Amino acid sequence: MANPGPARGRIIIERTSSPWQSQQIQEPCILPNPRDSGRLIMFYSGIPRTNRGTCAVGKAWATVADPLTWHTDPANPVFGPAPDGWDRGGLRLDTVLHVPEEDAYYVYYSGTVDQQMDQIGLAICPVGADGYSAVQPENFRRWNHAPVLAPEPAAPYRETYASQAAVWREWDSAAQRWDWHMYYSYRDPDRTLAGLRYATSPDGKTWTRHWNADDPRGLGHLFPSLPGAYYEWHQIIKVGRTYVLSMEVGPELGKQWRTVLAVSAHPARGWRQLPVDELLQTRWRGVYAENAIFHVATPAFYTWGGRHLLFTQACARPTNDNYIDGGWDLWAFDCGRELALPGGDVLWVP
Repeated sequence: MANPGPARGRIIIERTSSPWQSQQIQEPCILPNPRDSGRLIMFYSGIPRTNRGTCAVGKAWATVADPLTWHTDPANPVFGPAPDGWDRGGLRLDTVLHVPEEDAYYVYYSGTVDQQMDQIGLAICPVGADGYSAVQPENFRRWNHAPVLAPEPAAPYRETYASQAAVWREWDSAAQRWDWHMYYSYRDPDRTLAGLRYATSPDGKTWTRHWNADDPRGLGHLFPSLPGAYYEWHQIIKVGRTYVLSMEVGPELGKQWRTVLAVSAHPARGWRQLPVDELLQTRWRGVYAENAIFHVATPAFYTWGGRHLLFTQACARPTNDNYIDGGWDLWAFDCGRELALPGGDVLWVP
């Protein structure tokens, strides 16, 4: 194992830099620019202090050589609630994929009306001439003007909310097709964000749920979740042969949000959650401070040019101990520690 040394971190986008994101910045979805291999494009969402019930999506760019210096667009936000319909109240960013065969970005998001019922939607935006300029409000097209995954109220799911979809697609060379996988959060009449469930699709637009009958809690979760914890935004990546879900988890009903990992050798089965304190920010020597990153959420791991980084939102401990009232900025942390994953692969972490 490499000597971890002190973790290094810094704010990359300050919430106070623009009114539309003045309360909270979150969900950093970063891709290589399809038109320029030396640049990155980030989609992220923000919440204004004046109306915490709404949310919208902005964009920013950075160079691969300097992935900590981000240039936000003065025209942000570029995608927001619809003027009418199921997502007119607010939305949060879930996943962004580049789909080369359509020369488009697939933007998955969680939409709501008056915070009454989250549903998962898809908007498609052309990549455009330079991979960035065309990402504008007029170019987003909501798929079918309806959710691609709505809550399933029937048993055994009993869902009242479906939200925060991590979406992964993988080429099946034997079948000559793309397989699409979704890992989503939910609420039911008895529970709030109790764990992750799973769905599949042949095209990223039509989704089928899969109930995991082996879940020891009987909740159909992808893997056994921690009782009394919230499971929300998450990212899916592949490290060597290992699939990794990077999740925001709030044990004890959100007492201190942190990054938690689940791993598997297969995208549909065999998932195992690693210890919930493995990446707890209080262990990040040289960077943790209660007045800066007491809560850490929306974690996403990226590697460019051999540099390993964790992007998150983070906030100081609120005086009333209610994380909802925190002022959340967007951070990046250098990852200098090798975490051995089951199966032998290695993930670099703070």
